[in-house]
Amino acid sequence: MKNQRLCFLLAIIVSTLNLKAQNTNDTLGENKSYNNFRIGVATGVLAGSYYYLENIWWKDNHRNFHFDGGADLTYALNVDKAAHFMGGMLVSEFAYEQLRSFQKNKKKAIWQSAGIGFLTQFAIEIKDGYAPYWGFSFGDLLSGGAGSLFFAGKKLSSSLKMVEMKFSYWRHSDSYFDLETQRNLKTGEPRPNEYLWHEDYPNQTYWISFNIKELTENEDWPDYLNIAIGFGLDDKQELNNNLTKTGGSNELYLAIDYNVPKLFKRYNTTRARKIKKWLNYFKFPAPTIQVYPTIKIFPFFL
Repeated sequence: MKNQRLCFLLAIIVSTLNLKAQNTNDTLGENKSYNNFRIGVATGVLAGSYYYLENIWWKDNHRNFHFDGGADLTYALNVDKAAHFMGGMLVSEFAYEQLRSFQKNKKKAIWQSAGIGFLTQFAIEIKDGYAPYWGFSFGDLLSGGAGSLFFAGKKLSSSLKMVEMKFSYWRHSDSYFDLETQRNLKTGEPRPNEYLWHEDYPNQTYWISFNIKELTENEDWPDYLNIAIGFGLDDKQELNNNLTKTGGSNELYLAIDYNVPKLFKRYNTTRARKIKKWLNYFKFPAPTIQVYPTIKIFPFFL
């Protein structure tokens, strides 16, 4: 059954990427081997991601397919929705890099890439439908789809280019690992021996970063300095009788942020621009104020 689902996912990816014959001209045709290589790399990366999740994230799947019964809204207080949003956006961005090398119609490449981002999120939800402590979540699917649409909007609208979605992670609490250990002790399962950072929501923060110079049209404001709003989760959650996480509180932050492409604008080669683009998805340490649920000041927060 696992192999069948893997083949299903790969079939979606390959069929979506299989655009060579109808979208290449004579000049691009000379680079057919190179384009095939890029398609192979893209498919390999996505297949590798699936294999990793199959053996780490979903290795304890043992229930029939089911929909989420409500735990999805409490176990991470919707911080996971921000993760799905970024997932849809990043997969779409990665797919666009591959498609744009041979798809001459830019707008078509954008929407095809957004479709790949959405289909990847849909495949993840199908898998979650077999998981023991959660199920297929329409909220997660809509969040991932919104991330794919946001990617398309940024490519097509100059207004959205003033806004960036970013991610930061720093292990300042062991609450995730402690709760997983408690759950395994109650179920009799082996103690977890791997730290799954992608499920460690108390140590993750998701950010909306605003380009203040362009928004305010203030010529005196440095173009590399942005203001970001962060969204996270505290470490006060507990396990309920169903062994799902509940309680805790969301955290909101206001912080200085850096526009990496503007900060290092002197490096302008093709490779440098690509590196700067991907680095700009990460929120780097900067002065930060926690504004909810309590006021805290951090000289450098990650």
